[in-house]
Amino acid sequence: MKTPSHPVRWLATAVATAVATAAALWLVARASAVALPWHASDATRIRLSWSARPERIETCRALTAEEIAKEPPHMRRRVECTGTFATYLLHVASDGRVIDERIVKGGGLRNDRPMYLLADYDLAAGERRIRVTFTRREKSDDDSAATAPRAMSIGADSGIFSGRAEREDEERARRRSAAVPPVLELDTLLTLTPGRVRLITFDAEARQLVVRQR
Repeated sequence: MKTPSHPVRWLATAVATAVATAAALWLVARASAVALPWHASDATRIRLSWSARPERIETCRALTAEEIAKEPPHMRRRVECTGTFATYLLHVASDGRVIDERIVKGGGLRNDRPMYLLADYDLAAGERRIRVTFTRREKSDDDSAATAPRAMSIGADSGIFSGRAEREDEERARRRSAAVPPVLELDTLLTLTPGRVRLITFDAEARQLVVRQR
């Protein structure tokens, strides 16, 4: 009379599972015990950390009389602007040697949300010349003529258009002041101490990059 093989197979499977689980737990425990040094004792760390809003890049044109007439009176405007949100080139160098270069964009599908930057660089301690630039990649109408949109509309700023040019200028200025400047640059000589972190961040009030001790 043959003994059913199902209990035997079940027992073998259970034993194999228990052995595999025990081996996995042992490996995790061993990995947790391995020392992972942050950096050598004679090294220091530069950290870039900031968040900022990208600038909206607009291209504006004066509408023709025919185009204006097609719009309902309450929606008429003299100037039409289309735009996208800027992207930025981050460039980091230590003693003239490039240690990072990357493109930074705003969050969201349209890149219209704040940018978040966090980057660490381990360097040998001592005196180091650190240069960080954060530069807008796209050109803007405001680069060559900050009042160009207003100049196109000011001549007809009367009637239903009364005050509109000024309001649009104020809104553009507000957006520019809330966004990161087109060019940020920090070029400084730092004495780096072993085991310490020097933080480079964006001061939104001063609108510039600053160094802080962590």
